[in-house]
Amino acid sequence: MFGLFGERTRRELYTIVRGSETYRYSSGDKDITVGEVTWTKLAIKRGSISSSSDLEKNSLEVTFAADSEFAQSCLRSALEEVVFLTLNKYQNSTLSMLWQGRLTGVKPDGATIVLTFENDYTSLARVGARYKYQRTCSHDLYGTGCKLNKENWKVRTTLVSVSGSAVVLRGLESYVDSYFRLGMLENSNSVNVGIEASSGNNITLIRRLDSLANYLTTDEALQALADATTALATAESNLVTAQGNQTTAQENYDAAIAARDALDPESPTYVDDYAAAQAIIDQKQTDLDTAIAATEAAIVATTAAQADYDAAAAEVHYLYVYPGCLKSILECAKFNNTDNFMGFPFIPEDNPTTTRII
Repeated sequence: MFGLFGERTRRELYTIVRGSETYRYSSGDKDITVGEVTWTKLAIKRGSISSSSDLEKNSLEVTFAADSEFAQSCLRSALEEVVFLTLNKYQNSTLSMLWQGRLTGVKPDGATIVLTFENDYTSLARVGARYKYQRTCSHDLYGTGCKLNKENWKVRTTLVSVSGSAVVLRGLESYVDSYFRLGMLENSNSVNVGIEASSGNNITLIRRLDSLANYLTTDEALQALADATTALATAESNLVTAQGNQTTAQENYDAAIAARDALDPESPTYVDDYAAAQAIIDQKQTDLDTAIAATEAAIVATTAAQADYDAAAAEVHYLYVYPGCLKSILECAKFNNTDNFMGFPFIPEDNPTTTRII
């Protein structure tokens, strides 16, 4: 198709990479194939591309229809993985890049879903005033200014059920309500999602996380792992005992041979002494053979117990929850971290221009 001046129609091609998956869409009314790669037509539009000295403004909004499967998946599980966008222009059989960035936000907007991408350089060069004169702390929880080590505060748990953003976990009964509020939940792949509220084993996330369904753990699986853990510990203990018995049996056998070899051939009782010593050696050899067999059996049993443990462990999926912070001085005291509190909790509430302060 040719335009007013004979140029072929310009197409914009969107290549979106999320983890191991790649999505390719064309903003035109037909699929576009370049080489062996095809971009599928889709109702999609974008905002204007700008370039300014303020890197935080160098973002791009891409709008999808609300029924777009890809956009819906981003809405449900946004930011679980880094999502990259490469926007290319295709015209006159030439492919050229217009813009590149990563996903930073997803929001529904009526009959559409808007994905916000920021320029690659934004995350590297964002600057500005972070600290403010305010009562609450300016530091990010577990950040460099806060100085709390996340590993010291994480709580291991398992997932009972998940329904939307409502999650039921195990083993959190001893924690006070809201202890994990504004904290985070993390899976074994280091995917984090914020916690909006917590009460006992009940957690409400700030958004649904579809991948959590893969981390459900049944009571039966936990019991099987506990049984396998006990069996493995017993097998390992038996192996240590068997190896110790074998070492002792070997030492006794070696000592018996040394005692026989130390006999004096010139002694008038040498023949009888030698026969008695050899009888002892034969008995020690029998004891050693028995100990070796016991060790070999213990190794087999331990290997089997390890296999059972590995199988049971594969059915138990651990999650980690971290307590949150309301950024007040009292919340900071909960972490015994007031030395790093970056707020001003005692700002006067009275206006000195209207109230006389004595």
